[in-house]
Formats: sequence, C-alpha cells, structure tokens
Amino acid sequence: MNFAVSPDEVRSAFGLTGVVYFPRCSGPHNQLNDRAARFLSSIGLPDTEWFMSKAGLRAEDSINLTEWYGDRGTVPKECHDWLVLGMFADTVLALAPATGTVYALGDGETQLVHTALHRDVESLVHSLTKFRILQQELEASDGEDVEQRVDALRAEITEFDPLPFQDEGSQWHLTFEEVIDGIW
Repeated sequence: MNFAVSPDEVRSAFGLTGVVYFPRCSGPHNQLNDRAARFLSSIGLPDTEWFMSKAGLRAEDSINLTEWYGDRGTVPKECHDWLVLGMFADTVLALAPATGTVYALGDGETQLVHTALHRDVESLVHSLTKFRILQQELEASDGEDVEQRVDALRAEITEFDPLPFQDEGSQWHLTFEEVIDGIW
C-alpha cells in the first residue's frame, strides 16, 4: 500500500525517537479500518512537544474517547467508538475508526463538539511532516520569507486535503498565524 509520506520522511523529520508505531490488531473488537491500521503500524505518528501522540500522554489514560471524556460531559453517540490520537495545538484529536477521519475536539456547553480536521491519518501525518520540515527550514534560514513559505505550505496541504484549512478557526489556521507572527 502506497502512502503520500514514507516512514523515512517521517523519521527524517522527527528523528528515531519522535515517531510512535502502533501494532496492528486483528481481533474481533478492532474496528479500525485497514488503511488507517496499516498506516499507523508502518508509518506511525509523530510525537513531539507540539504534537503529542497518545503514546506521549499518560499511559494509564484510555484511548477510547468515551472513557477519555466521560467525566467531562456528554459524548455524542456518533463519537462513542472514536479513538484518541493525541494533542495538536492544545486540542485533542480523535480518529473515527470506521471512516478513518481525524477530528478536532472541543468542550461545548452540554456535550463534546467535534470538527473534521483531516480526511485520514495519512493526511494528518503528511501535514505534520511538511510542517516540521518548514520549521527546520525556517530555523536554518533565520526566518526569512516566513509568510511566503507558510502560504506555500498551506497551499500544498490544501491540495492534498482541503479539510485542515476549511474552517477559519481550525488548529492549522491558528498554528500558521502563530508561525507568521513569530510565536513558533
């Protein structure tokens, strides 16, 4: 199965210790679609200070969204089988196992709110990897042409998957604005 990003690209961007792999589970309780399972076991998820994979959070925390958020409020029925992937830009990301869609989660007035952020984990890791490469380039160039480089990456990510920048309040919009403002 071919993916838009290779294991070598992810390891080059995040280092050997900055990638977490997830074993494939073929038991009857596993509801994760095959493409997402293959991706997570062969490419993995980055684990950095700005994107903490679930493996980077407390080990005793469940990855089941209902258990994760159960004491904070109501979890909508359509989210009951979702899995917590990690945190990006102070936002919890979850995976809908049947579809592979990645959602950004937030606390609503009465229940958890969710917004599609990536069509799948491949898009998420593709975007995170490209973003890390941009960070490295900006560090090497002393931050020259920041806005142009950020705009070019935004276009590249949007071409691959329009969801990350579809919502003006998305974590990607906020992160890119912070990069332009020199916060990152």
